[in-house]
Amino acid sequence: MESLLLEDLYRNPHRISLCGKIILFNCKRASGTNDGEISELIFRSLSFEQEDNTFLKAADGAAVISRKRSIHVDIVKCKCAVDAQKKVATPCVLVTRKSKKGESFKYSLLTLSNSNRLEPCIEFKLTYQMRESVSILQGPTVLWTHAGNVFYTSLQAGEVRQIPIQFSHSVIGELPLHKGQLFILGQQNENNQLTNQTLGYFVENGHTFDGTMILPHPYICITRCILVLSAEKVDSVLKSAVVAATSNQQIVYFENGIVKDTCQLPFQQPEDIQLVNTGRNGCLFVISFHQGHVCAVWKETFQIASHWSGVSSMHVDDFLGCGTDQLLLVFKDEGVTGQLLGNFLITDLCGISYSNGQDTGAPNRSPPAENYLLTLQALESRLQSGLTMLQELQREVRVKERVVQQSVQALNDAVSERDLQTVAHSLTHSL
Repeated sequence: MESLLLEDLYRNPHRISLCGKIILFNCKRASGTNDGEISELIFRSLSFEQEDNTFLKAADGAAVISRKRSIHVDIVKCKCAVDAQKKVATPCVLVTRKSKKGESFKYSLLTLSNSNRLEPCIEFKLTYQMRESVSILQGPTVLWTHAGNVFYTSLQAGEVRQIPIQFSHSVIGELPLHKGQLFILGQQNENNQLTNQTLGYFVENGHTFDGTMILPHPYICITRCILVLSAEKVDSVLKSAVVAATSNQQIVYFENGIVKDTCQLPFQQPEDIQLVNTGRNGCLFVISFHQGHVCAVWKETFQIASHWSGVSSMHVDDFLGCGTDQLLLVFKDEGVTGQLLGNFLITDLCGISYSNGQDTGAPNRSPPAENYLLTLQALESRLQSGLTMLQELQREVRVKERVVQQSVQALNDAVSERDLQTVAHSLTHSL
């Protein structure tokens, strides 16, 4: 059973990272009852063992997706997304079930719980197959484009909804966790005519805003992915700090929609930007590209720190448990070593370096002693973030309590006034 599971995971697995672990997902067919076949979604989480310089199994499991032989099951996308109710990051996997005739497409979004169980979250059905710009975002929310329109669904929405505005050259983004809002930027298409306005649209509430406060108009058509570093509303005006990777082979830093810095990139077709916080050594922007390229850029100097090719997947997490982020690069053809993750590099470009299957000739280097002291700072930062969120919730509770108290007081006043009127009326009649 163990060898069969490993064999299935070897075949082009999808990978995500969470809480210092790397999680692999894949689909497999297995024999079912009555000579039938079942399709399963299988997973395995791995943790890094520094002494052995290898990834070891932490947990694994499977969930049945279909019991019909005629149904073909595939993974569309997997990503960690913030659960809007629990306020924590959750591994999410979007799978599709399609018949051999291709008449209908059923989609299921599953989440991996803390108890390592795959649980259904959202299910929906489409008359077409998702092919363009599929995203899993906070909520969790599934958002995609089809035939020039943007669609989305979430647990809160309870159905598939179409964005009522038709965009051209749209860009999808999400505000930081405590803001909890997804947005779309783009040029509005009215009567097949593009407007010169950069329009922003919040997915959850349908409100629109001036998109130039995030990206200036000329960058809408060339931006391929963005990362919002901060966003705050000051005097009813959105203030933001954003980095964007463009089709012009640049990463651009914006403040309030104004270009502040640029860096030329060595590769084309950027797909994603992530932030690596190395602690006292500063932060890195890590950009992944379509054909297995990765490039790291220093946030402070906006200069290229390093770049790699032949990368199968890229992940940012604290794989060493030292309180700061590291970059994990899994290289292609890693299965030749007989391990699920046999060809990899873990680094923060600041002294930490662990690798396997890479002919670097350099010894593996553990985190400096001071990094373990930084664990306390990282925990303190997370605690402060949690306290800030708690204070916001407490403010909301206090507002609701005031409303309830005012309503009760108004009701008491109304009752008291009615009682006084009744007494006065009785006295009048007695006289």
